[in-house]
Amino acid sequence: MLTKKQRSQENTVFGVYIKEGLYSLAQSRKNHWMEFFNIFNDKDEWDGVDLNKVNILFTYSVAAHRLKELLVSIQDEHVRKNVRPQQSRIIAITDILAGTRGLVEMDDRYDTVDNKVLIPQLTVKDYLDIIHTKELAGMHGDSKDIQNRLLKFYETGVNWDESKKFLFPDVTPPASTQKPLTKEDYLH
Repeated sequence: MLTKKQRSQENTVFGVYIKEGLYSLAQSRKNHWMEFFNIFNDKDEWDGVDLNKVNILFTYSVAAHRLKELLVSIQDEHVRKNVRPQQSRIIAITDILAGTRGLVEMDDRYDTVDNKVLIPQLTVKDYLDIIHTKELAGMHGDSKDIQNRLLKFYETGVNWDESKKFLFPDVTPPASTQKPLTKEDYLH
């Protein structure tokens, strides 16, 4: 089991337990954001993987200390860390009184406060692609939700955060957009 300190170190690469016989990878980034990758393996073994060449499925702001069932190993010695720029555009509340959600850009602190508003109000009719592809602001700390999202993607190719339904009741999940990759697919 990883210690709380190990789970909170910036740029640490973790083996992610999804279910018996299915693992993936995640990397902690600045200000408690964590990237989850489109790479799966039947064992928590990752020698030779370069995360700069693996698609990021989603990036969540996480309470890493609550993910002890999810983050099962540190893979820093076996994997090349992702150094691509961190995702900075997210869906966030843009008007508290009106309850509107829009697209914002975080500054280099990667904080969800005082962001630059790019689109003040997202609607399903006009901005479905953004709703499908950008993540929600807010802290995620339920390892079961993350495991379920990764498993659903692995089984169906659909990469979708179910909590978006609460903010955008008329939205439907996207179609399968990517093929889940195994470590063997990646290395060959």
